[in-house]
Amino acid sequence: MRKSMNSGTLMNKWTKEEVHRWLTTQINIHHIYADKLLEEEVSGEDLDYFQKKDFLDLEIKYGPSVKIAYMLEALKSGSQPKSQFPVYIKKWTTEQVCQWLKEENVYPRYVEKMFEEEVSGDCLFCFKKQDLLDLGIKHGPAVKIIGMLEKLNSEPEPDLQLASQIKVEERQPPDKQDLCPAKNVSIKTVLNTIQPERQELSDTVATHKPEVAIQQPLALGEKMVRSKISTMPSSLTLLQETLDELQKDSFKRFKSCLNDQEVNTYKPIAKGYLEDDNCRTYIADLLTKHYEEEALHVTLQILYRIQENSLASRLKSKIDLRMMSAQVAKEELWRETNQGEKLKNLLTCGGNMLEYYDRFVVIMNKSSSEKLEHLGFLSKLKLFCVLDFDPKSAATGGVCSLYRQSRVANLHVPAQFQGEPDVVIKNLNLYKQTSWVFCNGRHDLDGEFNRPLEYKDWLKEKRREIEHMVSFICKPEVLPNGRTLIIFLLLSPVTDRDPVFDTFLAFYSYDDESIVSICESLSTFEKWKDLIKEKCESDITRQSIFELTLSEVNGTIMALGPHNQLSGRLLPSTDCSTVVLQQKDEDRMTALDILCQNQCEKVYDENSPDYQAFKIKVEEEFYRGGKVNWWNFYFCEKPKAKPFIRRDKYEKLKQNILKPQDTKTTCILLNLFHHPGCGATTLAMHVMWDLRREFRCAILKDNTLPKAEVAVQIKHLMRLGSKKSTPVLLLVDNSKDAENTHTLQNLIRQAVEDENTSRTVEDSSNSKVLIISCVRCHNPQDQYKHCATNKQYITAKLTQKEQDDFEEKLVELKEIHEKPENFYSFMIMKSNFDKKYIADVVSNTLKDFDISTKKAKLLAILALLNSYDTESNISMSLCEEFLGGKGLRKVFWEEVLVLDIMEQYSNLLRKVNIDERGGYKAIRILHHDIASECLKELERSYNIKRSAITLDMLHCDLLFKTGVVKDALMLSIQRMLVERQRKNVGATHFSPLIEDIHIQEGGQKIRDIFVKAYSRFVTRASIPQALSRYLYIKERDFPQALLWAENAKRVTANSYTTDTIGQVHKSNLKNNIEKQNSPLTPEDFETNLKIAQEAIKAFQMAQDLAMKNETEEETDENLTKTPCNLSGYMGDMETSLIILDMISNLPFFESTDPVKRKYMKSFLKGTLPIKHVPKEDNDFNSQYVEVIEEHKTFLLALKTQVKKVFDFFNDYFTYIKGNDTGDLEAFNKRKISQHFTVYLRLVCSSPEEMSKEETSNPQLMLNMNIEKHRAFLEEIKADTFAGILAKLHLGSLEKMTTTAEEMEKITESYTFLYNNAVQNRKEKTNFILASLILHTLNPKSKHVKKHKEINDILMKILQDIGVQYPFPEPYYLALLLLWPNSNVEETDINTYVNSLRNACHKGLPYLFRRSSTITHFYLGPKKGLQRIVTKSKLDECFAKVPRNQLAQLWRSGDIFKEKEIIDRLYRVNGTVEQSELYARYGKLKIPVRPAYLGGIRSGYSSENVSFFLGFAISGPLAYDIEYDRL
Repeated sequence: MRKSMNSGTLMNKWTKEEVHRWLTTQINIHHIYADKLLEEEVSGEDLDYFQKKDFLDLEIKYGPSVKIAYMLEALKSGSQPKSQFPVYIKKWTTEQVCQWLKEENVYPRYVEKMFEEEVSGDCLFCFKKQDLLDLGIKHGPAVKIIGMLEKLNSEPEPDLQLASQIKVEERQPPDKQDLCPAKNVSIKTVLNTIQPERQELSDTVATHKPEVAIQQPLALGEKMVRSKISTMPSSLTLLQETLDELQKDSFKRFKSCLNDQEVNTYKPIAKGYLEDDNCRTYIADLLTKHYEEEALHVTLQILYRIQENSLASRLKSKIDLRMMSAQVAKEELWRETNQGEKLKNLLTCGGNMLEYYDRFVVIMNKSSSEKLEHLGFLSKLKLFCVLDFDPKSAATGGVCSLYRQSRVANLHVPAQFQGEPDVVIKNLNLYKQTSWVFCNGRHDLDGEFNRPLEYKDWLKEKRREIEHMVSFICKPEVLPNGRTLIIFLLLSPVTDRDPVFDTFLAFYSYDDESIVSICESLSTFEKWKDLIKEKCESDITRQSIFELTLSEVNGTIMALGPHNQLSGRLLPSTDCSTVVLQQKDEDRMTALDILCQNQCEKVYDENSPDYQAFKIKVEEEFYRGGKVNWWNFYFCEKPKAKPFIRRDKYEKLKQNILKPQDTKTTCILLNLFHHPGCGATTLAMHVMWDLRREFRCAILKDNTLPKAEVAVQIKHLMRLGSKKSTPVLLLVDNSKDAENTHTLQNLIRQAVEDENTSRTVEDSSNSKVLIISCVRCHNPQDQYKHCATNKQYITAKLTQKEQDDFEEKLVELKEIHEKPENFYSFMIMKSNFDKKYIADVVSNTLKDFDISTKKAKLLAILALLNSYDTESNISMSLCEEFLGGKGLRKVFWEEVLVLDIMEQYSNLLRKVNIDERGGYKAIRILHHDIASECLKELERSYNIKRSAITLDMLHCDLLFKTGVVKDALMLSIQRMLVERQRKNVGATHFSPLIEDIHIQEGGQKIRDIFVKAYSRFVTRASIPQALSRYLYIKERDFPQALLWAENAKRVTANSYTTDTIGQVHKSNLKNNIEKQNSPLTPEDFETNLKIAQEAIKAFQMAQDLAMKNETEEETDENLTKTPCNLSGYMGDMETSLIILDMISNLPFFESTDPVKRKYMKSFLKGTLPIKHVPKEDNDFNSQYVEVIEEHKTFLLALKTQVKKVFDFFNDYFTYIKGNDTGDLEAFNKRKISQHFTVYLRLVCSSPEEMSKEETSNPQLMLNMNIEKHRAFLEEIKADTFAGILAKLHLGSLEKMTTTAEEMEKITESYTFLYNNAVQNRKEKTNFILASLILHTLNPKSKHVKKHKEINDILMKILQDIGVQYPFPEPYYLALLLLWPNSNVEETDINTYVNSLRNACHKGLPYLFRRSSTITHFYLGPKKGLQRIVTKSKLDECFAKVPRNQLAQLWRSGDIFKEKEIIDRLYRVNGTVEQSELYARYGKLKIPVRPAYLGGIRSGYSSENVSFFLGFAISGPLAYDIEYDRL
């Protein structure tokens, strides 16, 4: 049998009795647990399938369960049980294990857990890290315990007291022992009353040994008083001693009672265990095993039953004493040994780092000056706000003043915390910098409002403000529940008539568990405790510190990690030097996460178990899919560590950064295009890490901050701690909008150049900022090809060398981590993003997926979110609620482990820390590819469609309640439903999710989704707008599409929602024409006209709304940002052309017949009534005529309306700079040109036709010539001021000769019109501009007019129009022709500048919205017309420079540093006064606008400046502004 007990191959043949024997004899498991397997009929064959959780299901304690599972695995493998721990620990009892853990400073709650789960030494010998984690021990302490056990191999065996010895330490006074002192005192009081009896009993103990006193660490500021309770025998010893006193007959009766089946107070022992020859030791052991803790009580009952009353009485006394001793011993074991330890636990929840709580809120009262030196710990805490009741605090010598010496704090009052949370958070800069709130006046400020109040006055005037503020702070969307600790720091006594007490009551009403009190003395605490107990009926002792001096409180908190580096955080500086980054400076740079050159160094004791636990945790988080941390690079630089994997593009990216840059360029942008999840951010941060000693490196962590403020912070970082500049390397991660990054680039450039005006050449050359912009996209290689700036790309594909590096890394990970194969994010990259590998992982994990369970539903929702919105997440607290785990916290600081609840799916999930809104913890799918594969697997194997998951999510009320984390989730859901993919031109029609559901399931599901989403997002017009777009594009259901478009407009009436209404009508019109037969019936013709009128009406309304100042929130986030929404104009033009084309196909207007085409053009001009148009006399034509007569007003306005739209586009593209890519702009220009060609064909007479008409009607020759010239100008788009300017714009470089010839013809036509046509201002201004441009292109042309001649014409126009003319063109010409010379002071130029701006605000408001106007002319150094320099002439100087590089020089402003430009332009002197810029000519000051954002320094300083002057349609612009050097 012995052989079979040690053979895994024979285990399957074991009977249930043999299993029982194996457990009790080989494994030495208590027979009670072995009996449970026997009762459940577990045979050897059954046992083969058992795992640890199966033993736990049988209610076997955790320690024995681990041991059985461990030994079972060894048996099945046929090997001897092996452990990395010393063998001697197998001898430890549970008590000794707990004592050892306590001596190693393991958190008492974890020690208690080990005790409860009967983890003795032989069980602990079998433990692995995962077993500790499964027991509920956090990752850090678990790694620490394993590390300490391994360390025992090289150390002597610890001197632990025997199981029978119990040592209890007491302090004086006795009521200051524990978090529950009242209970402690009562037990000790009882013990004190039986002290003599205890001594007497101790003399009877057979195994009595001398007392052993073990020195414990002294508490901070406390004296440890040690006393001992005499050691007590174990229960087995007591049983054996008691049975030894029984006579033989009594012992026999005792055994018979054990088998008495009629007794119901205890469970009888089977007769087979009770033989006649059983010794008393055997019976004592049997009692212990069978009855466990009840063995003594059962023995006591039997003694009374067999009339052994005297022996029973003695046993009872021993039992009572033993119970009392055990109680005290147990309490002492779990007791926090001193108040210093207690303070640490309250702040860290059992750890050594101030990392558990995201924020601290401190409430403090008046402090004396001698206490200030002990309050340095405030600067170490992550303070959200301080509620200060000391009016002297901000003055010199106050607490606030002291804090502000090392940290940044904004000074507020409670009233400022009222309003919408988002607004308050933004205005007060909450989360980013500490808010110091003065709750009862300030002595450092004058005024009645800042006067401190007596309590009765404060109660009336200020209490309500405090209550509102507390209500604000306790909102979940401001500070998430459970992640904030509220500390009442009482530096002086508090009474019941004290604002501090009222503030406590306000906080207590929201959260009584997250409040901690730190009192400067015991007397202060006693009064404080009594006040709270009387008012709240609550004892705060457990969460209070009152025995430590402030010095000890300060020392304890400052000793907690993370530790400040002794040398400070260092930044590289000039001449190979370094500077210290002060905490206060870092506080000010709220937008930046700064990388120091000594990052991570000397933060931890790197030989400590805490550091090893931290290292393993950080590495696991990264390789499981978390964002890379600076620590990951640091770990790889340590001795014996493998280097961090270098991606193939590492060297190229690094070379791009290090290559010599143009010394004139101060800010360089480098775009890194990448697939989602392919490691681009890691690559960029890797390069930054390796360059941290050459550059001052930072990551832009706050994209919500105004770009101008970010630029100021970058400039501050560049100049920090030195008179000279140090280059900055900035990472902008996950940038989707290139426009924002370019704006930031320009603002940084301007800020840096302002500093450089007074710098040396060498220092200016170091004033460089390099921006790495990680741009996530689906086609990085295409984006790379089309990008004009510095660029690089990385894709989801590894080179062979990269694959080899990943293989080597896996070997290293196996040496340190358990099962690194489960680091799926790492393994996906190692497999070269192999789809089969991902599919296998997902398929195995989702085996037996049951969507009816909450766990499965949550996983499906996460998979959907992370597939279509990669960065989305669901907060831990929200997951708790969803899974039904809310309220399961065991103590006030412990959180339910969501990933544990998720069980089998947890390997696909990871925890993330979200920084927004103060920070919260959340979960998401490990990798985008895993999330996508989950959706495929759910559909493939379980027929769970994307639409079903989406609808399930939308029907879940829990996900759509208010709160910071839910608001963030709602934004993710909304993006998933409506955010379309950007293309080179415009965007896709629908979001990727809607596109996929449409392909798979069709329209009804999409309707259901949007209808439900509409009820969830009642304030977002994009939902009904998207449904309307789907209905008219995909379903052709125009009535329903119109209904939903109108719903969208009711939610938000702006140009985008109104345009959607027009698009529905336009699509309906096009759909009708496609279906209708040609020629149209009169009924169809009339129907189409009505639809077209509705469409144009909507488009024109959209145009009006677009001219208004639409905010950023009102724009369509799917579209490229432009100064105004052009879709209304485009829709108007297209609809009008559709109608014109439809008219041209009427029988009497056929466009193929020249005569009939002429009739149509005459009709549209209004010169030929429809009734007079020659046509066949039939019913159809009569009906057509009736329809046209009915809609005559609409039809006759078409030509004028279309021409008005073309003129608008001409103005727009002439005056406004396009976006950086130019793709959308180029597309729109091509489209408009095509439409213009159609327009000319349909409604305009060609010059050839007019020549024929002229020949046949010589008496009309003059009028015909006038019309001929006007038709020519309209045909070549030169009939408007902007159209003529556009010729200049198109005439750059190679097209100059062609443009000059065309301008000759244009000027000739305007000369003819000026001399022969009826005078109108429009043609006069166009004539002046044409002459001016012709002079710049060909000054010797015969059509060029003299300066005085065109000046006279202009002056006459200006006198006629006055200063309130609604069009800007005459005033623009006044700037060009009447701009003063250096010696002229008397001029009306200021009047013209102001009139120009007013006219632009009225007629061209989009010029002043998110745009830069195009400058066509610059001021040169010559005189007369020759001082007007065109941009095209300046471009000629750079004929050999590639077009994209030249465009970048203009965009950045670096072009004005070039000698060719400097020589050709005139630098104007000016001033800056009250942040306004002026050009100065003697006493004359002319207002000028900076051409670039941030062109003027902040601070309202009056300075002398100089600049180059450009002329845009919105007014004069200043380029290359230079401040005079002092």
